[in-house]
Amino acid sequence: MCKIFLLPVFMLAFAVASWAGLTDMPQETLDPKQAFMAGGVMVKGEGAAPDKPISPAQKRMLALRAAKITALREVAEILNGVAVTGETTVKDAAASSDVVRTSVEGVVTGARVVKEVYDPAAAMAAVYVTVPLQGIAGSLIPLLSGEVAMPPFQPAGAASAMGYDGLIIDARELEMKPALINRIITKGGEAIYDPSKVAREVIASRGAAGYTSGIDEAMSILAARGSKNPLVVKASGVVRGTDVELAPEEAVMVFSANQTGGFFEAARVVFVLN
Repeated sequence: MCKIFLLPVFMLAFAVASWAGLTDMPQETLDPKQAFMAGGVMVKGEGAAPDKPISPAQKRMLALRAAKITALREVAEILNGVAVTGETTVKDAAASSDVVRTSVEGVVTGARVVKEVYDPAAAMAAVYVTVPLQGIAGSLIPLLSGEVAMPPFQPAGAASAMGYDGLIIDARELEMKPALINRIITKGGEAIYDPSKVAREVIASRGAAGYTSGIDEAMSILAARGSKNPLVVKASGVVRGTDVELAPEEAVMVFSANQTGGFFEAARVVFVLN
C-alpha cells in the first residue's frame, strides 16, 4: 500500500522538478491585487493521466485536460475574490444575481491557454491559462455599476484647468484596494469618477483604470493610452477600501481638468498603489 501511494507522489515531484528547470514559464498572478497590477489573471493547473493501460497520445491528452480543469478552477477562485466595491466581491454579486453568475462562468470558460507542458515519463501535465483584466471588466462592470451609483460631483463655478489629458491618483500612503469599481469621490460622498463615465467599448478593451506601484510606471501606462500631460493628484483618504477621496481643491481641479481634457471617457486614469 505504501509503494502504491508513494509512486504518484514521486512522479508529481519529478514532474514539478523538471518544469522548475524551464525558464520560459509564464508568471502566475495568484491574488486579485496581483491581477489588477499585472493586467489579468494567469494561473497554472497540474494534472495526471489515469493509471491504466492507454496509449501515450491518450495519456498526454487526458493529463492536459485534467491540468486545464484544475487551472480553470483556480481562475474561478481568484475571480470570486475580486472586489466589486468595498467589501462586496464577485462571489457575493454572483450569489445574488443569475446574470452576474452566468457572466462570471463565461469569463472562466473563455480563459485562454497560453502554455502547455507535458512530461511523458511521469505522465504529468501543466497548463497555464489567462484571463485579461479587460475581459473581466468588460463583462461585469456594465452589470454592476448601477447597483453602486452615488450622486455626481457638480462644483459651482469650477475654474478652468487646461492641458491635462490623463489622471494619476497617488494612493501609495493609503490602504487602497483595486476593484472592478474604484471611484474617486469628494469628502461629501459625491462621485467625481467611476466606471459609468467611461465609454463601454473602452471598458471592454482595457478596463476602467490602470494600476501600478510608481508614478513613472503610471506615466508609461497613460502614454500607451495616448496621454502626454497627465494631472498627478495625491489622494487624501480611502473610504471602504476602494473609494479614493480627494480634498476639496483637488476634487475641483480633477473635475475641471476632465471637462476640458475628456480623459474619463477614454479611461486615462491610473491608481498608484503601495
